[in-house]
Amino acid sequence: MHDFSSYIGIIGGGISGLALGCTLRKYGIKTVIFEKEPNLHNEGAGISISPNGLIALEYLDLKNELEKNSYKSSRAILKYNNSPLLEMDSQVYTMNRRNLISVLYKKYIDLGGEILFDYELKDIDIEKKECLFTNSSSYKIKHVIASDGIKSLIREKFFSGGSKPIYSGYSAWRGFTRSENPNVEISFSSNKHLVSYPINSDLKRSFTGIIKSNEQVTESWREQGNLETFIKQFEETNHQIAKVFESAEDIFKWGIFVRPPLKNIIKKNITLIGDAAHPMVPFLGQGACIAIEDAYTFGYLCHELKCEFDNVQKMYQLLRIKRNNKIQKMSLNQGKLNHLKNPLLVFLRNQLMKKTDIVSKRLKNIHNYDVHQETIKSLTN
Repeated sequence: MHDFSSYIGIIGGGISGLALGCTLRKYGIKTVIFEKEPNLHNEGAGISISPNGLIALEYLDLKNELEKNSYKSSRAILKYNNSPLLEMDSQVYTMNRRNLISVLYKKYIDLGGEILFDYELKDIDIEKKECLFTNSSSYKIKHVIASDGIKSLIREKFFSGGSKPIYSGYSAWRGFTRSENPNVEISFSSNKHLVSYPINSDLKRSFTGIIKSNEQVTESWREQGNLETFIKQFEETNHQIAKVFESAEDIFKWGIFVRPPLKNIIKKNITLIGDAAHPMVPFLGQGACIAIEDAYTFGYLCHELKCEFDNVQKMYQLLRIKRNNKIQKMSLNQGKLNHLKNPLLVFLRNQLMKKTDIVSKRLKNIHNYDVHQETIKSLTN
């Protein structure tokens, strides 16, 4: 059995885990990823990478690969009940999540990274620095990174105090369709909104529809949905929806749950990153980008601070927890704005979008974060 006692062990081979693996390997730091699936089995879902996420990927020399595997719309169009509200320059690359995982995985392997598949975490012995897996294997690890996602076993056991996820009141639909529309589109109507964008040069289009509902739906991205029901629920949002989405592939439905923000994302020899650290609702499309920020920050700190983990963790928490919790809160608030029902409030929101620069200012506040420069600044202060 391999000796990983001098390695950083990453639990979970998703976006945050692979991005961290790439960052650590860039600086020659020994790392191993433990992935519970038997292979790179990843859900096909659309994601967006905004400038703040792209910065970290550029430092990892992945911008060209990202561009090859994504689409960059020139325009983003916001509508209410099919009537235009706002048109603006688009700042995001949009792609299939599966493609981003593949890009990160290839980079990680090319850098000499190790990954073990079919390793689902069962428990951690903090004192012995030992990870126990459901396949009866166990490994001693120098430092454990929890990147095991929104349903993180590590967060639940060591950080959240047993708090349970709470249904947010929103349920969501997702899928892919075909369209000649090259723009990002966000359409609002009473209590619901619909986002769609191309994910490749063939203009294959990802869509996500979110509706406010008291009907609690399972928190699973793999639960099959019904296209006719989706179209009926969102025809107010897009009057041409039956035609636009008639070519939709498998459609899925899931419930959106919230978890309270954490006060600490470090504990002894364990550090949380990505969704394990800050599971957030999807209304700002920042889940992947903030996860990449986390990964780059921790990896770069390991390099600069020579893997002195007490110092790395303290600096990492100082840099990340405030921003992570801020984006979590902003995402929740954005959900409320997206699903207004009161006609007066809807009118005021729409007028603010049409006649002020509030949307662009809000986005700049998120997108202008340079994770590399912020990390360097913290080290020199």
